[in-house]
Amino acid sequence: MRIGFPRALYYFDHFPFWAGFFHSLGIELVTSPATHRQIMEQGLKKASDETCLPLKLLAGHIQALKDVDWIFLPRIVSVETDTYTCPKFLGIPESLLTAVPQGMPVLTVTMNWRMGRRQVLKDLEGLGLKLGKGSPDVRMAFNEGIEWQKRYQDTMGAGWNFEDGIREIERAAKDLRESDKVPTPVTWKEQMFAKMSSTALKPTDELPIVDQNEDRLRIALVGHSYLIHESYANLNLLRKLREKAKVDLVQNVNQEEVETNLSGLRKKLFWSHSKQIFGAGNKFAEDQRVDGIIYLTCFGCGTDSMVQELVSRRAREQHKPYMVVTLDEHSGEAGLVTRLEAFLDMIERRRGHEGYVSTYGECLDRDSNAL
Repeated sequence: MRIGFPRALYYFDHFPFWAGFFHSLGIELVTSPATHRQIMEQGLKKASDETCLPLKLLAGHIQALKDVDWIFLPRIVSVETDTYTCPKFLGIPESLLTAVPQGMPVLTVTMNWRMGRRQVLKDLEGLGLKLGKGSPDVRMAFNEGIEWQKRYQDTMGAGWNFEDGIREIERAAKDLRESDKVPTPVTWKEQMFAKMSSTALKPTDELPIVDQNEDRLRIALVGHSYLIHESYANLNLLRKLREKAKVDLVQNVNQEEVETNLSGLRKKLFWSHSKQIFGAGNKFAEDQRVDGIIYLTCFGCGTDSMVQELVSRRAREQHKPYMVVTLDEHSGEAGLVTRLEAFLDMIERRRGHEGYVSTYGECLDRDSNAL
């Protein structure tokens, strides 16, 4: 049995869990190819004009799935207690049924951690029945999925290349029948990458590994994971940025630090992604080692319309250089490169003139907003 998994939206956060879950059930998980022009164009045709860019890309990736028995479109309501996911997650799969190829069955399940672990397991057992799997198998698969997800998240702060990490998880999910032939390793890293070739972790075109020059700028790139790691849609922003500076990502900030920096609000943010972005954004704004912040968003994102303003206020309070990059399907690379180079040049100039008192009496340092 082959189940199709679109390489968009929740793929960038939850794929390790589903890879481990279906791996344990002995089901092959097939992902769509990396985003390219045809996928983008197919998504624009199938999705509503009012939807955001990530949802349009998801529609294109659904069209790109071939030779599968099911297309998997889970409804992810909540990933932790007292929060919800973005409304675009809540509307799946109904909002994207028009993008599903005619005659292709859709496999879905509701994941709502607000209702507790027992309810999540009950819903997954219902999914297992559709696949001919019993409750014991589903519970074992659930535990393995949780383990894959947890260990993967633990590696995010260790400087791992995201695309290489996901690629090897996909490879493990595909090599189901050969898994018993791999010697049992000591660590999870060795277990996941036992079949990795010698070149798998070398610098790639997508995410080059730069030198560790301490004088390089340090920039925080803030935004949703499905924008930051979607290289085609963001015009290779992460690669361009890493060529010129050290980059900190929201996904590298652990949950404890996020919770610590969720201060200054009269009420808690109840969107899980927004809470992570705001907490990490506050941390970056107050971290004197971070030279500037870039907020990556997309046109029509409802949650970002509020959270971006909150992060920008905190950056201004800390006199931190701040830039917003807004994406849509019409974004041009030339304009992005110009803005990025101007922003980095401004920060370089700011660093070079710290403590300098001009003839007008303005001190261009970290406590001045003159630049």
